[in-house]
Amino acid sequence: MNKVGNPARLWGLMGTVAMIALLPAAGWAAPGDAAPDGAVAESDTATTVIVTADREKDRTVTAKLPMTPHELPQSLSVLGAEQLQEQKLVTLDDALRQTPGVIVEPIDGNRVNFYSRGFEITNLQFDGIPTTMDDRIFSPPDLVVFDKVEVLKGPAGLLAGFGGPGGAINLVRKVPLSTTAGYANLTVGSWDNYRLEGDFTSPLNSSGTVRGRLVGTFQERDTFQDWTHQKRLLGYGTVGADLTPDTTATVGVYRQENDYKGGWNLPGRVNVVGGKYVLSLLDVPRSTSLGEKWNEDEFTTTGAFANVEHRFGDGWHVNLGTQYLDNVMDRVMAYAYTPVVVGQNTTTLYAQKVRYDQSQAGTDLSASGPFTLFGQVHEAVIGASYERTEFRARSANGYNANGSTWASTVNVYAPVATAAEPVWAPWQRDNTTLTQTYSTYGAVRLRLLDPLRLIAGVRATWWDTAVTTVIPAKTPRSTASIDGKVTPNAGLVYEVNPAVALYTSVTQVFQPQSYTDASGKVLKPLQGMQYEVGTKVDFLDGRLHSSLALFHVDEENRAQADTRYPNQSIYLAQGKAQSEGVELDLTGEVLPGWTVTAGYAYTFAENLDNSVSDSSAFSAIAPKHSFKLWTNYRLPESLDKRWTIGGGATVQSSMSNTFPTLGNAVLTQGGYAVFDARVGFDVTEKISVAANLKNLFDRTYYQRVSTPQSGNIYGEPRSVLVTLQAKL
Repeated sequence: MNKVGNPARLWGLMGTVAMIALLPAAGWAAPGDAAPDGAVAESDTATTVIVTADREKDRTVTAKLPMTPHELPQSLSVLGAEQLQEQKLVTLDDALRQTPGVIVEPIDGNRVNFYSRGFEITNLQFDGIPTTMDDRIFSPPDLVVFDKVEVLKGPAGLLAGFGGPGGAINLVRKVPLSTTAGYANLTVGSWDNYRLEGDFTSPLNSSGTVRGRLVGTFQERDTFQDWTHQKRLLGYGTVGADLTPDTTATVGVYRQENDYKGGWNLPGRVNVVGGKYVLSLLDVPRSTSLGEKWNEDEFTTTGAFANVEHRFGDGWHVNLGTQYLDNVMDRVMAYAYTPVVVGQNTTTLYAQKVRYDQSQAGTDLSASGPFTLFGQVHEAVIGASYERTEFRARSANGYNANGSTWASTVNVYAPVATAAEPVWAPWQRDNTTLTQTYSTYGAVRLRLLDPLRLIAGVRATWWDTAVTTVIPAKTPRSTASIDGKVTPNAGLVYEVNPAVALYTSVTQVFQPQSYTDASGKVLKPLQGMQYEVGTKVDFLDGRLHSSLALFHVDEENRAQADTRYPNQSIYLAQGKAQSEGVELDLTGEVLPGWTVTAGYAYTFAENLDNSVSDSSAFSAIAPKHSFKLWTNYRLPESLDKRWTIGGGATVQSSMSNTFPTLGNAVLTQGGYAVFDARVGFDVTEKISVAANLKNLFDRTYYQRVSTPQSGNIYGEPRSVLVTLQAKL
């Protein structure tokens, strides 16, 4: 029987949503003078845009239609430049760890997965142009290149084309400005952490119609793990030009290099008590590295983009964007892959060499603007997009000089990393996956009544993929295609008054997959539906924004790594799943100079069949309860407004994995709370210094719970970062 959740619980929560939404309309905590329709003000400190003055400034790039987060019939969070600086969030995974409702799961020392509402986020956009976020090769980008991070929670079909149920991430690049500005930051921190970043923009001619911007960063540090070292180098350049008063072109290039040397994961512990397996996470020091000193990951990302926008006098504009990405990962590694048996305290390291190459090219052409029908003004967008992705995966095993498989047994309480690097065999697995996607789409925002708007869209998709295998030889070529798949989506937004909006939406989940199973066959497309209702309310004359969302998601054919083939690109479509829950966000300015961002999420996710053979993944990636808080306060002039103080917390309930092949034994990390603090001082108007203390109380916890064999990763201990900033 197909489960659809508890109807009483669902309708009860819907009633709560409606009651909370209507409180301001009834006079409780209502704003003073309501902002006029179309009014918004920008706030980089908030994770959701604050509606107060000019909504044009805060229209989200995530949506093809010109809408603000307040007008969207889905939950959207935005992290702006000021919050990124305050919390020292330098990479995308740093930012998403502070985004309410999002869970970050590290895979190893560089790669990560992102989850929302229990499902993986695979839709990554740059200025609204989608790319494929493949966790096999994805290393989080440095945020020095971007002005803000937009995170849409739930499937992006309504706003950004097809995609999985987890959501979409859009990174908004820094653009060249017509005035001269810039800054330089020097950060020094724990574990010999040194980071230098700079950003400079200026007009390139006297009229400012041609502008340029250069951004760069260099970071080098050890980590809290023994003999582990990281290095990051990034350069970004962009030029913008007004070809005519109504036409703007922007081009840019960038390159990011990451080098990581060290171990990254720990096995679990296995004990047998009364004939039953008992699993536990290791209690070794957090500095423990299990690997060899020749371990190394090298990630390189090279990209280029171009964008042309033309604005018509009637409010319509046409935008053509294109981009190219090239990602390369080279890895040689020794990794722990056997559980620690009680009384022995040892694990076995195995070795492997892999190389992943991925190239992506994408183009999007769209036209959007207002139109009049039945005496009302509406908005529409039409467009077409194309994406081409080519991914090549190669792997080889390591051997000893005598031809035996390389392996090393180490004591997890006294590991050494002195074993010689193995003799690497020629590539033993080598395949290439070529995927092309063609789409046409259209959407409208119709004003049915003055307070009621209908947002409806449809997309038609043509998709094909082919997997060509060189090694093993004679592997059949695998192909799959989809012709003209139509995915409709719809939402309603009802404005009780300019500060209060109620919404509901139905979003179809449809995402073709290029992953293959052990036989080389391409997995079925991921499919499902999301139902969401919620409210968005502004308080204190629009300075404080809140949102409450209730969601229900059904999904099938989710790709999961096949645990029978560790560290290989082999996957399974894991059957049917369901998730439902509540998200509550609060963000904005409580008092003059005092900003706050807070979010709570309750998520109940479960598998609906027995297709998952050896782990309950949802309980490891979707804690039922999570809470995130960040607040910053600038002292009033009567005390000394040069000082700012801030603090935050990340709290979540337990995570666990259950293993049917071990008698349903459970590997668990209990709930935990991590607190951060910050103090800043403006030396002059142009020079400031700030200190960030992360994991203030030095809480020991595992940020990832994987298997008894491998993949369990400690959270970072207490650390200090001191940043000196100088502005032009």
